[in-house]
Formats: sequence, C-alpha cells, structure tokens
Amino acid sequence: MKTHLKSLTPVLAVLFLAVAALRSNAQITNPIQAHIGHSFMIGDKTLPPGDYTFHIEPNTDLGVMDVQTKNGDNVAQVNIRQSLDNHRPKHSELIFRKYGNTEFLSKVYESGSKEGVAVTETGKEEQRLVQEGQHALEHTEEQQ
Repeated sequence: MKTHLKSLTPVLAVLFLAVAALRSNAQITNPIQAHIGHSFMIGDKTLPPGDYTFHIEPNTDLGVMDVQTKNGDNVAQVNIRQSLDNHRPKHSELIFRKYGNTEFLSKVYESGSKEGVAVTETGKEEQRLVQEGQHALEHTEEQQ
C-alpha cells in the first residue's frame, strides 16, 4: 500500500498544481478601467455613460463583481461566473447584449487573458424583451 501511494504522489501533486493554476487564472486580477459612451444596464440597474471601474470582490470565489464610478462610488454589485473567450484580447473588453436601444453588460475580459467573467443576473427588463421575442445583438467594446 505504501509503495502504491508513493507512486501516486507525483501524479497527485501535478494534478493539484494544474487545478490551482487554472483556478488562479480564472479571476480578473486587476481592476478594469472603462469608458462607456452609452447607458447600459446591469441586472435591473441602468447606468449612464461614463467612466467605470470593474473589479472582482476578494474572497468571493469569483462570485461578485463591483462596479464603481470614476469618484470611487459603488454603483452596482453583480453576481458573476467564469467565462472563457475564444481569443486572448490585447485590450480589456466589455461585451454587451443589445436589444433595440437598450444594452446589458454581459461579459468582462482582462487584456491578455482568455478567462474573464460573465454576468449571471438577468434583469426584469431583459427578461421582458426576450419574452417579447426580441433577439440580442452582441458587441464588444475594447478598452485602452
């Protein structure tokens, strides 16, 4: 039995390190500064055009993202989950779902990482638009 455990130790160590590396890369590690030139919704909250900072709340297991204004006022807190993109963006990206003239924040990616976050909360307005049969157009806004 001891010999069997000794032979499994290197394999378990590699698996542990691989999972830890994936887990640590899953988070947006730096606050993302964004200038958004149009109003947009997060859940049921409408935010005006302006400068915002998006950052992951520490110790939430990649579960909560705060949105702050340029002055540092918290204007929204939203539940999120991990999201994988098909490319590694050169600049941070915000992805919106647009129904007519109404836009909803959908995903956020940090520059240089395929791993970002997706907003998990669907507000009442977006649910209403979907029930009416409207289809979202998704668009990406790169941030410098």
